[in-house]
Amino acid sequence: MPSPPTRTVRRVESDLSRQLISDSRALIAFAKALIAQSRQCIARQSYVRIVCAWCQETIRFERPAMTARGQVSHSICLACFTPLCPELVPSPARPFCSPQWP
Repeated sequence: MPSPPTRTVRRVESDLSRQLISDSRALIAFAKALIAQSRQCIARQSYVRIVCAWCQETIRFERPAMTARGQVSHSICLACFTPLCPELVPSPARPFCSPQWP
């Protein structure tokens, strides 16, 4: 007849094993997310980052003609451009009319 402590030990071992498997799965998921994030960072380094010269907001990323790692170029975003040149802001759509001849 097996003694009760062996059954308790087996239950403890089983619970510990389940906990270790759960922890391993969580660590693997974290490692996969970290790998995906690092791949994205490496991919972005092969692009030129276009930044607004006024507000420093990232506008877009462009693939350079030559290989340039992590370079930054400057442009202007629409939010900063609008107050500078209000006459170039698109106005509400007007119906197209033919020129009137005198």
